[in-house]
Amino acid sequence: MWQSRERLSSLKAFVLAGGAGTRLSPLTSYVPKGMIPIGGKPFIDYVVSYLSKHGIKNIIMLLSDADSEVFRNHLDDGSKFGVNIGYNITPRMGTAAALKEAASHVDGTFVVYYGDVFTDLDLSEMIRYHKARGATCTLALSTGVRIDYGVGRVDGEGRIEYFAEKPILPEYPVSIGVYVCEPEFLSYLSAGTDLAADVLPKIIAKREKVYGFLTKERHYDIGSFKQLDEAKDVLKPEKSRKKQSAC
Repeated sequence: MWQSRERLSSLKAFVLAGGAGTRLSPLTSYVPKGMIPIGGKPFIDYVVSYLSKHGIKNIIMLLSDADSEVFRNHLDDGSKFGVNIGYNITPRMGTAAALKEAASHVDGTFVVYYGDVFTDLDLSEMIRYHKARGATCTLALSTGVRIDYGVGRVDGEGRIEYFAEKPILPEYPVSIGVYVCEPEFLSYLSAGTDLAADVLPKIIAKREKVYGFLTKERHYDIGSFKQLDEAKDVLKPEKSRKKQSAC
């Protein structure tokens, strides 16, 4: 049966962790975004552990040559996490270009995981969903993310017929930053340098089989100081959370 642990362990995950993290400057002038310590360990540890928990034991880190050494010194070959970690190192060039440069490592269904994201998404179920539909690409989409702004809907005469402050809009699910793809997805990487902005619109316009895996689980990324603080609160050690609640 496809969903066996053995078959899952043969999948590769490509972790995008080569971004400059400019919104976290000046912090990222000293430490790469994925190596920022949260709850007593670098953020990337949570990513590796998450993938391992879902049976993915072969991980390729897509890194920039500007800070790859820090990741490599910490992660090494992945044996301390019980996984195999390889590296593809390039100048900073965008998510699609980074994946394109690592195309030679693709040998079957693979996962793309944005390395600044933490989620409780059931990745194992998402992979089964992807396979069952014969998809070229499946995106994880959350129906539980609160919009950061007030939103409204206006009728043809300009009258507001709906308004809500920072709502959750399940009819507009939010991308989590986790994709499951087939090798043919690679042929679209020349559409531009960014996966979300360039490649996905192109492959959808070509009527390829692109599906959305819906989940109520939200995600936490560390792309800004506000989001970093949220992630720290979620990932802080259990003992620390209990102490804070007692206070």
